[in-house]
Amino acid sequence: MRLGISVVLISAFVAAGAGSARAGTALIVTGHGWGHGVGMSQWGAYGYALHGWKYHRILSHYYPGTRFGRIGEVRVRVALARGANVVTIGCATPMRVTDGRRLTRKLPAGVYGIGPKLALPVGRRGMGLSFGHLAVFDCARAPLTADGRAYHGTLTVRSDGRHVSVVNSLSLDTYLRGVVPSESPSHWPLAALEAQAVAARSYAISELRPDSWYDLLPTTSDQVYGGVAAESPSSDKAVYATLGQVLTWDGQVARTYYSSSSGGRTEAVQDAWPGSAPIPYLRSVPDPYDTYSPHHDWGPFASSATQLAARLGLGSAIDSVSVERNEGWRVESVTFRLTSGAVVTRTGARVARALHLLSTWFSIGELRLSTSSTRVLYGSRVNVVVRAANVKGAVLQQQSGTGAWRTLRQVTRPAQLRVQPLANTAFRLMLPGTSG
Repeated sequence: MRLGISVVLISAFVAAGAGSARAGTALIVTGHGWGHGVGMSQWGAYGYALHGWKYHRILSHYYPGTRFGRIGEVRVRVALARGANVVTIGCATPMRVTDGRRLTRKLPAGVYGIGPKLALPVGRRGMGLSFGHLAVFDCARAPLTADGRAYHGTLTVRSDGRHVSVVNSLSLDTYLRGVVPSESPSHWPLAALEAQAVAARSYAISELRPDSWYDLLPTTSDQVYGGVAAESPSSDKAVYATLGQVLTWDGQVARTYYSSSSGGRTEAVQDAWPGSAPIPYLRSVPDPYDTYSPHHDWGPFASSATQLAARLGLGSAIDSVSVERNEGWRVESVTFRLTSGAVVTRTGARVARALHLLSTWFSIGELRLSTSSTRVLYGSRVNVVVRAANVKGAVLQQQSGTGAWRTLRQVTRPAQLRVQPLANTAFRLMLPGTSG
Protein backbone atom coordinates (compact mmCIF):
# COMPACT_ATOMS: atom_id res chain seq x y z
CA MET A 1 0.00 0.00 0.00
CA ARG A 2 1.47 3.36 -1.00
CA LEU A 3 0.79 6.00 1.65
CA GLY A 4 2.36 9.01 -0.10
CA ILE A 5 4.47 9.93 2.91
CA SER A 6 8.19 10.09 3.61
CA VAL A 7 9.52 8.10 6.51
CA VAL A 8 12.90 8.50 8.19
CA LEU A 9 14.42 5.08 7.77
CA ILE A 10 17.82 5.54 9.37
CA SER A 11 19.84 8.47 10.58
CA ALA A 12 23.34 9.33 11.76
CA PHE A 13 24.21 12.14 14.15
CA VAL A 14 27.61 13.81 13.97
CA ALA A 15 28.72 16.10 16.79
CA ALA A 16 31.15 18.96 16.20
CA GLY A 17 32.76 18.41 19.58
CA ALA A 18 34.01 15.14 20.95
CA GLY A 19 31.03 12.86 20.51
CA SER A 20 29.64 9.84 18.77
CA ALA A 21 28.52 9.02 15.26
CA ARG A 22 25.78 6.39 14.99
CA ALA A 23 25.03 4.02 12.14
CA GLY A 24 21.91 2.19 11.07
CA THR A 25 20.48 -0.29 8.57
CA ALA A 26 16.94 -0.58 7.23
CA LEU A 27 15.57 -3.51 5.26
CA ILE A 28 12.99 -2.64 2.61
CA VAL A 29 10.41 -5.16 1.39
CA THR A 30 8.67 -4.64 -1.96
CA GLY A 31 6.72 -7.03 -4.16
CA HIS A 32 4.26 -7.76 -6.92
CA GLY A 33 0.90 -9.51 -7.27
CA TRP A 34 -1.62 -11.06 -4.91
CA GLY A 35 -2.18 -14.78 -4.61
CA HIS A 36 -0.47 -17.93 -5.82
CA GLY A 37 -0.16 -16.67 -9.40
CA VAL A 38 -0.97 -20.00 -11.09
CA GLY A 39 -3.20 -19.91 -14.18
CA MET A 40 -5.40 -16.95 -15.01
CA SER A 41 -4.78 -13.61 -13.38
CA GLN A 42 -8.19 -12.01 -12.87
CA TRP A 43 -6.79 -8.49 -13.19
CA GLY A 44 -4.81 -9.53 -16.23
CA ALA A 45 -7.97 -10.94 -17.82
CA TYR A 46 -9.66 -7.63 -17.07
CA GLY A 47 -6.85 -5.82 -18.89
CA TYR A 48 -7.03 -8.13 -21.89
CA ALA A 49 -10.80 -7.61 -22.07
CA LEU A 50 -10.31 -3.84 -22.07
CA HIS A 51 -7.96 -4.31 -25.02
CA GLY A 52 -10.58 -6.18 -27.03
CA TRP A 53 -9.69 -9.80 -26.33
CA LYS A 54 -12.59 -12.28 -26.26
CA TYR A 55 -12.81 -14.88 -23.54
CA HIS A 56 -11.60 -17.74 -25.77
CA ARG A 57 -8.37 -15.88 -26.46
CA ILE A 58 -7.92 -14.83 -22.83
CA LEU A 59 -8.26 -18.39 -21.56
CA SER A 60 -6.01 -19.81 -24.28
CA HIS A 61 -3.29 -17.40 -23.17
CA TYR A 62 -3.43 -18.35 -19.49
CA TYR A 63 -3.95 -22.09 -20.08
CA PRO A 64 -1.86 -22.72 -23.23
CA GLY A 65 -2.66 -25.89 -25.14
CA THR A 66 -6.09 -26.47 -23.60
CA ARG A 67 -9.19 -26.97 -25.74
CA PHE A 68 -12.79 -25.95 -25.23
CA GLY A 69 -15.29 -28.68 -24.46
CA ARG A 70 -18.84 -29.06 -23.18
CA ILE A 71 -20.36 -30.90 -20.26
CA GLY A 72 -23.92 -31.83 -19.39
CA GLU A 73 -25.87 -30.92 -16.27
CA VAL A 74 -23.92 -31.43 -13.05
CA ARG A 75 -24.83 -30.87 -9.42
CA VAL A 76 -22.31 -29.67 -6.86
CA ARG A 77 -22.25 -29.74 -3.06
CA VAL A 78 -20.85 -26.72 -1.24
CA ALA A 79 -19.95 -26.98 2.45
CA LEU A 80 -21.38 -23.77 3.93
CA ALA A 81 -20.63 -24.72 7.55
CA ARG A 82 -18.46 -27.38 9.15
CA GLY A 83 -18.39 -28.40 12.80
CA ALA A 84 -20.79 -25.73 14.06
CA ASN A 85 -22.60 -25.90 17.39
CA VAL A 86 -25.83 -24.60 15.89
CA VAL A 87 -27.02 -23.37 12.50
CA THR A 88 -30.18 -21.58 11.39
CA ILE A 89 -32.17 -22.74 8.37
CA GLY A 90 -35.17 -20.85 7.03
CA CYS A 91 -37.47 -19.97 4.16
CA ALA A 92 -40.13 -17.33 3.57
CA THR A 93 -42.58 -20.03 2.43
CA PRO A 94 -43.35 -23.55 3.75
CA MET A 95 -40.55 -26.10 3.44
CA ARG A 96 -40.16 -29.83 3.15
CA VAL A 97 -37.62 -31.66 5.28
CA THR A 98 -36.45 -35.21 4.58
CA ASP A 99 -34.52 -37.47 6.93
CA GLY A 100 -31.92 -40.15 6.19
CA ARG A 101 -34.65 -42.74 5.64
CA ARG A 102 -36.18 -40.46 2.98
CA LEU A 103 -39.26 -39.73 5.06
CA THR A 104 -40.51 -36.24 4.19
CA ARG A 105 -42.45 -33.87 6.41
CA LYS A 106 -43.75 -30.34 6.01
CA LEU A 107 -42.27 -27.46 7.96
CA PRO A 108 -43.95 -24.05 8.31
CA ALA A 109 -42.25 -20.95 6.92
CA GLY A 110 -39.78 -19.42 9.34
CA VAL A 111 -36.23 -19.68 10.64
CA TYR A 112 -35.16 -22.62 12.78
CA GLY A 113 -32.13 -23.07 15.00
CA ILE A 114 -30.74 -26.59 14.62
CA GLY A 115 -28.25 -28.29 16.90
CA PRO A 116 -26.67 -31.76 16.92
CA LYS A 117 -29.98 -33.49 17.77
CA LEU A 118 -31.57 -32.15 14.53
CA ALA A 119 -34.84 -31.56 16.41
CA LEU A 120 -37.58 -29.73 14.45
CA PRO A 121 -41.23 -28.82 15.26
CA VAL A 122 -42.89 -31.11 12.72
CA GLY A 123 -45.58 -33.73 12.94
CA ARG A 124 -48.90 -33.68 14.77
CA ARG A 125 -49.50 -30.41 16.65
CA GLY A 126 -45.98 -29.23 15.89
CA MET A 127 -44.37 -31.58 18.37
CA GLY A 128 -40.60 -31.83 18.20
CA LEU A 129 -39.10 -34.63 16.12
CA SER A 130 -35.45 -35.63 15.80
CA PHE A 131 -34.18 -36.30 12.30
CA GLY A 132 -31.24 -38.42 13.41
CA HIS A 133 -28.01 -37.57 11.61
CA LEU A 134 -29.38 -36.04 8.40
CA ALA A 135 -32.04 -33.49 7.41
CA VAL A 136 -32.52 -32.22 3.85
CA PHE A 137 -34.42 -28.93 3.43
CA ASP A 138 -36.21 -27.94 0.25
CA CYS A 139 -38.26 -24.80 -0.40
CA ALA A 140 -40.04 -24.72 -3.75
CA ARG A 141 -41.18 -21.08 -3.87
CA ALA A 142 -38.28 -19.14 -2.37
CA PRO A 143 -34.58 -19.51 -1.64
CA LEU A 144 -33.55 -21.23 1.56
CA THR A 145 -31.38 -19.41 4.06
CA ALA A 146 -28.47 -20.74 6.09
CA ASP A 147 -27.35 -18.48 8.93
CA GLY A 148 -29.14 -15.59 7.25
CA ARG A 149 -27.68 -15.98 3.73
CA ALA A 150 -29.92 -17.07 0.86
CA TYR A 151 -29.15 -20.00 -1.43
CA HIS A 152 -30.74 -21.79 -4.35
CA GLY A 153 -31.08 -25.57 -4.29
CA THR A 154 -31.38 -27.68 -1.16
CA LEU A 155 -29.65 -27.46 2.21
CA THR A 156 -28.55 -30.61 4.02
CA VAL A 157 -27.79 -30.44 7.73
CA ARG A 158 -25.57 -33.27 8.97
CA SER A 159 -24.89 -34.18 12.60
CA ASP A 160 -22.04 -36.21 14.09
CA GLY A 161 -23.72 -36.14 17.50
CA ARG A 162 -21.73 -33.14 18.74
CA HIS A 163 -21.63 -30.68 15.86
CA VAL A 164 -23.54 -29.88 12.69
CA SER A 165 -22.49 -29.09 9.13
CA VAL A 166 -24.46 -27.61 6.23
CA VAL A 167 -24.17 -28.49 2.54
CA ASN A 168 -25.80 -26.56 -0.31
CA SER A 169 -26.65 -28.86 -3.25
CA LEU A 170 -27.50 -27.17 -6.55
CA SER A 171 -26.80 -27.22 -10.28
CA LEU A 172 -23.31 -26.21 -11.36
CA ASP A 173 -24.42 -23.21 -13.38
CA THR A 174 -26.67 -21.93 -10.60
CA TYR A 175 -23.67 -22.26 -8.29
CA LEU A 176 -21.60 -20.23 -10.77
CA ARG A 177 -24.11 -17.39 -10.56
CA GLY A 178 -22.90 -16.94 -6.98
CA VAL A 179 -19.22 -17.51 -7.82
CA VAL A 180 -18.49 -15.32 -10.84
CA PRO A 181 -19.46 -11.96 -9.23
CA SER A 182 -17.77 -13.02 -5.98
CA GLU A 183 -14.49 -13.69 -7.78
CA SER A 184 -14.57 -10.88 -10.40
CA PRO A 185 -16.47 -7.58 -9.99
CA SER A 186 -19.74 -7.68 -11.91
CA HIS A 187 -19.07 -4.31 -13.58
CA TRP A 188 -16.03 -5.69 -15.40
CA PRO A 189 -16.16 -6.20 -19.20
CA LEU A 190 -18.23 -9.17 -20.33
CA ALA A 191 -15.22 -11.00 -21.81
CA ALA A 192 -13.47 -10.97 -18.42
CA LEU A 193 -16.61 -12.32 -16.72
CA GLU A 194 -17.02 -15.00 -19.39
CA ALA A 195 -13.40 -16.06 -18.89
CA GLN A 196 -14.08 -16.21 -15.16
CA ALA A 197 -17.20 -18.33 -15.73
CA VAL A 198 -15.40 -20.92 -17.86
CA ALA A 199 -12.41 -21.05 -15.49
CA ALA A 200 -14.68 -21.42 -12.45
CA ARG A 201 -16.80 -24.09 -14.14
CA SER A 202 -13.73 -26.08 -15.15
CA TYR A 203 -12.18 -25.77 -11.70
CA ALA A 204 -15.38 -26.94 -10.00
CA ILE A 205 -15.62 -30.04 -12.21
CA SER A 206 -11.96 -30.89 -11.63
CA GLU A 207 -12.45 -30.65 -7.85
CA LEU A 208 -15.56 -32.85 -7.45
CA ARG A 209 -15.14 -35.24 -4.52
CA PRO A 210 -17.54 -38.17 -4.97
CA ASP A 211 -16.10 -39.98 -1.93
CA SER A 212 -16.69 -37.01 0.41
CA TRP A 213 -19.82 -35.43 1.86
CA TYR A 214 -19.07 -32.19 0.00
CA ASP A 215 -17.29 -31.10 -3.18
CA LEU A 216 -16.29 -27.49 -2.66
CA LEU A 217 -15.71 -24.86 0.00
CA PRO A 218 -17.24 -21.37 -0.46
CA THR A 219 -13.92 -19.61 0.22
CA THR A 220 -10.61 -18.97 -1.51
CA SER A 221 -9.64 -22.51 -0.50
CA ASP A 222 -11.71 -23.39 -3.58
CA GLN A 223 -13.83 -20.58 -5.02
CA VAL A 224 -15.63 -17.72 -3.29
CA TYR A 225 -19.36 -18.45 -3.42
CA GLY A 226 -21.76 -15.77 -2.23
CA GLY A 227 -25.12 -17.40 -2.93
CA VAL A 228 -28.16 -15.41 -4.04
CA ALA A 229 -26.94 -12.09 -2.60
CA ALA A 230 -23.90 -12.08 -4.90
CA GLU A 231 -25.80 -12.57 -8.15
CA SER A 232 -26.01 -9.82 -10.75
CA PRO A 233 -27.44 -9.54 -14.29
CA SER A 234 -24.03 -9.03 -15.91
CA SER A 235 -22.40 -12.05 -14.32
CA ASP A 236 -25.53 -14.14 -14.96
CA LYS A 237 -25.17 -13.19 -18.62
CA ALA A 238 -21.57 -14.44 -18.61
CA VAL A 239 -22.59 -17.74 -17.01
CA TYR A 240 -25.37 -18.42 -19.49
CA ALA A 241 -23.38 -17.19 -22.51
CA THR A 242 -20.80 -19.89 -21.73
CA LEU A 243 -23.29 -22.52 -20.57
CA GLY A 244 -21.63 -25.91 -20.24
CA GLN A 245 -18.26 -24.73 -21.57
CA VAL A 246 -15.08 -26.02 -19.94
CA LEU A 247 -11.39 -26.21 -20.76
CA THR A 248 -9.96 -29.66 -21.41
CA TRP A 249 -6.54 -31.26 -21.64
CA ASP A 250 -6.00 -34.72 -23.06
CA GLY A 251 -9.73 -35.41 -22.92
CA GLN A 252 -10.13 -34.45 -19.25
CA VAL A 253 -11.50 -31.25 -17.73
CA ALA A 254 -8.53 -29.01 -16.91
CA ARG A 255 -7.74 -27.93 -13.36
CA THR A 256 -7.97 -24.19 -13.99
CA TYR A 257 -6.40 -22.49 -11.00
CA TYR A 258 -6.62 -18.71 -10.98
CA SER A 259 -5.75 -15.85 -8.65
CA SER A 260 -6.25 -12.12 -8.30
CA SER A 261 -3.01 -10.60 -9.57
CA SER A 262 0.14 -12.16 -11.04
CA GLY A 263 2.35 -9.10 -10.72
CA GLY A 264 3.21 -9.34 -14.42
CA ARG A 265 3.98 -13.02 -14.93
CA THR A 266 2.08 -16.13 -13.90
CA GLU A 267 3.61 -18.95 -11.87
CA ALA A 268 4.18 -22.57 -12.93
CA VAL A 269 2.24 -24.98 -10.74
CA GLN A 270 5.30 -27.00 -9.68
CA ASP A 271 7.00 -23.81 -8.49
CA ALA A 272 3.97 -22.52 -6.59
CA TRP A 273 3.48 -25.81 -4.76
CA PRO A 274 6.77 -27.73 -4.50
CA GLY A 275 6.20 -31.44 -4.92
CA SER A 276 3.47 -30.93 -7.51
CA ALA A 277 4.05 -32.50 -10.90
CA PRO A 278 4.43 -30.07 -13.81
CA ILE A 279 1.21 -29.55 -15.78
CA PRO A 280 1.79 -28.35 -19.37
CA TYR A 281 -1.06 -25.83 -19.38
CA LEU A 282 -0.13 -24.42 -15.95
CA ARG A 283 3.24 -23.00 -16.92
CA SER A 284 4.56 -19.47 -16.42
CA VAL A 285 3.41 -16.96 -19.06
CA PRO A 286 3.73 -13.16 -19.40
CA ASP A 287 0.84 -11.13 -17.99
CA PRO A 288 1.38 -7.55 -19.21
CA TYR A 289 -2.07 -6.17 -18.40
CA ASP A 290 -1.88 -7.12 -14.74
CA THR A 291 -0.73 -3.51 -14.34
CA TYR A 292 -4.41 -2.63 -13.84
CA SER A 293 -4.31 -4.41 -10.49
CA PRO A 294 -3.98 -2.23 -7.38
CA HIS A 295 -1.65 -4.97 -6.11
CA HIS A 296 0.52 -5.21 -9.22
CA ASP A 297 3.20 -3.47 -7.15
CA TRP A 298 3.12 -3.19 -3.37
CA GLY A 299 5.33 -1.80 -0.64
CA PRO A 300 7.81 -0.56 0.22
CA PHE A 301 7.66 -1.65 3.86
CA ALA A 302 10.58 -0.77 6.12
CA SER A 303 11.98 -2.60 9.14
CA SER A 304 15.22 -2.50 11.03
CA ALA A 305 17.50 -5.52 10.69
CA THR A 306 16.60 -6.47 14.26
CA GLN A 307 12.84 -6.06 13.79
CA LEU A 308 12.73 -8.14 10.61
CA ALA A 309 14.84 -10.86 12.20
CA ALA A 310 12.44 -10.99 15.16
CA ARG A 311 9.41 -11.34 12.88
CA LEU A 312 11.15 -14.22 11.11
CA GLY A 313 12.35 -15.86 14.33
CA LEU A 314 16.00 -15.72 13.28
CA GLY A 315 17.52 -15.11 16.72
CA SER A 316 19.89 -12.25 15.88
CA ALA A 317 19.92 -9.24 13.56
CA ILE A 318 20.17 -9.63 9.80
CA ASP A 319 23.48 -8.60 8.24
CA SER A 320 22.72 -9.41 4.58
CA VAL A 321 20.08 -11.10 2.43
CA SER A 322 20.20 -13.06 -0.83
CA VAL A 323 17.36 -14.76 -2.73
CA GLU A 324 16.91 -17.52 -5.30
CA ARG A 325 14.09 -17.09 -7.83
CA ASN A 326 12.22 -19.40 -10.18
CA GLU A 327 11.11 -18.87 -13.77
CA GLY A 328 8.08 -16.87 -12.66
CA TRP A 329 10.27 -14.53 -10.57
CA ARG A 330 8.85 -15.80 -7.29
CA VAL A 331 11.25 -16.36 -4.43
CA GLU A 332 12.17 -20.01 -3.96
CA SER A 333 14.49 -19.43 -1.02
CA VAL A 334 15.97 -16.62 1.06
CA THR A 335 19.37 -16.86 2.72
CA PHE A 336 19.97 -14.61 5.73
CA ARG A 337 23.46 -13.94 7.04
CA LEU A 338 23.12 -12.85 10.65
CA THR A 339 25.30 -10.61 12.79
CA SER A 340 25.97 -13.64 14.98
CA GLY A 341 27.71 -15.30 12.04
CA ALA A 342 24.94 -17.83 11.48
CA VAL A 343 23.49 -18.46 8.02
CA VAL A 344 19.78 -19.34 7.83
CA THR A 345 17.85 -20.33 4.69
CA ARG A 346 14.05 -20.19 4.50
CA THR A 347 11.64 -20.91 1.66
CA GLY A 348 10.07 -17.91 -0.01
CA ALA A 349 6.63 -19.17 0.99
CA ARG A 350 7.63 -19.34 4.66
CA VAL A 351 9.03 -15.81 4.60
CA ALA A 352 5.93 -14.50 2.82
CA ARG A 353 3.65 -16.08 5.44
CA ALA A 354 5.68 -14.76 8.35
CA LEU A 355 5.68 -11.21 6.97
CA HIS A 356 2.05 -11.40 5.75
CA LEU A 357 3.07 -10.58 2.18
CA LEU A 358 0.58 -10.73 -0.68
CA SER A 359 2.67 -13.11 -2.78
CA THR A 360 6.05 -14.83 -2.99
CA TRP A 361 7.22 -12.37 -5.64
CA PHE A 362 9.09 -10.05 -3.32
CA SER A 363 12.46 -8.40 -2.78
CA ILE A 364 14.28 -7.49 0.41
CA GLY A 365 16.45 -4.45 -0.18
CA GLU A 366 18.91 -2.71 2.09
CA LEU A 367 19.58 0.88 3.06
CA ARG A 368 22.65 1.47 5.18
CA LEU A 369 24.00 4.71 6.65
CA SER A 370 27.22 4.81 8.65
CA THR A 371 30.17 7.01 9.52
CA SER A 372 33.86 6.22 9.40
CA SER A 373 34.51 6.99 13.05
CA THR A 374 32.66 6.49 16.29
CA ARG A 375 34.40 9.51 17.90
CA VAL A 376 34.43 12.81 16.00
CA LEU A 377 36.56 15.79 17.12
CA TYR A 378 35.73 19.40 16.36
CA GLY A 379 36.98 20.39 12.89
CA SER A 380 38.00 16.90 11.85
CA ARG A 381 36.63 15.21 8.78
CA VAL A 382 34.42 12.16 8.79
CA ASN A 383 33.17 9.92 6.02
CA VAL A 384 29.43 9.38 5.66
CA VAL A 385 28.89 6.06 3.89
CA VAL A 386 25.55 5.20 2.28
CA ARG A 387 24.46 2.02 0.56
CA ALA A 388 21.30 1.13 -1.34
CA ALA A 389 20.76 -2.42 -2.61
CA ASN A 390 17.54 -3.44 -4.40
CA VAL A 391 15.94 -0.14 -3.36
CA LYS A 392 14.76 2.65 -5.64
CA GLY A 393 14.17 6.31 -4.81
CA ALA A 394 16.16 6.69 -1.58
CA VAL A 395 17.64 10.13 -0.85
CA LEU A 396 20.33 11.28 1.58
CA GLN A 397 19.51 14.46 3.52
CA GLN A 398 21.44 16.69 5.94
CA GLN A 399 20.00 18.84 8.69
CA SER A 400 21.07 22.48 8.74
CA GLY A 401 21.64 24.65 11.80
CA THR A 402 18.06 25.93 11.54
CA GLY A 403 16.69 22.41 11.75
CA ALA A 404 15.64 22.25 8.09
CA TRP A 405 16.58 19.26 5.98
CA ARG A 406 18.14 19.52 2.53
CA THR A 407 18.65 16.74 0.02
CA LEU A 408 22.28 16.01 -0.79
CA ARG A 409 21.80 13.30 -3.37
CA GLN A 410 19.72 10.38 -4.53
CA VAL A 411 21.18 7.08 -3.44
CA THR A 412 21.24 4.44 -6.16
CA ARG A 413 24.51 2.68 -5.30
CA PRO A 414 27.12 2.65 -2.55
CA ALA A 415 28.57 6.13 -2.04
CA GLN A 416 30.82 8.01 0.36
CA LEU A 417 30.72 11.68 1.35
CA ARG A 418 33.47 13.42 3.33
CA VAL A 419 32.21 16.13 5.70
CA GLN A 420 33.84 18.50 8.22
CA PRO A 421 31.19 19.33 10.83
CA LEU A 422 31.67 22.71 12.50
CA ALA A 423 28.37 22.38 14.31
CA ASN A 424 26.17 19.52 15.38
CA THR A 425 24.55 18.01 12.32
CA ALA A 426 22.57 14.96 11.33
CA PHE A 427 22.11 12.87 8.22
CA ARG A 428 19.21 10.66 7.28
CA LEU A 429 18.09 8.35 4.50
CA MET A 430 14.53 8.82 3.28
CA LEU A 431 12.35 6.64 1.07
CA PRO A 432 9.12 8.17 -0.30
CA GLY A 433 5.97 6.10 0.05
CA THR A 434 7.24 3.82 2.79
CA SER A 435 5.12 2.10 5.42
CA GLY A 436 6.79 0.71 8.52
